[in-house]
Amino acid sequence: MKTQKHKSKHSRIDVTWLHNMFAQPPDGFYRLPEFSLRGRYLTVDGCQRVLDFTPEKICLDMGRLLVTFYGTGLRIESLAVKRILLTGHITDISFRNKWEGSDHEA
Repeated sequence: MKTQKHKSKHSRIDVTWLHNMFAQPPDGFYRLPEFSLRGRYLTVDGCQRVLDFTPEKICLDMGRLLVTFYGTGLRIESLAVKRILLTGHITDISFRNKWEGSDHEA
């Protein structure tokens, strides 16, 4: 007579969730813009250049994305490597694909 081994439901641990937790983030993850609001200051990380700058509008090139801030009394307090510190009263923010409306592909 053969003896049959009993397999417990818990004998094999599914570690895919653990593997996914430590996996590399998707491509382009670290190139995404990052915004941080502290008090009256907005920090923008990942800016490649300032395209337009007035007290009512600031447009930033963020790589594949154009970000425009609208408001009153907008100022750039600090400009460092890919980091901008903005202040003023922001009333609206628009995000747009950089190549939208042109023949380029995103």
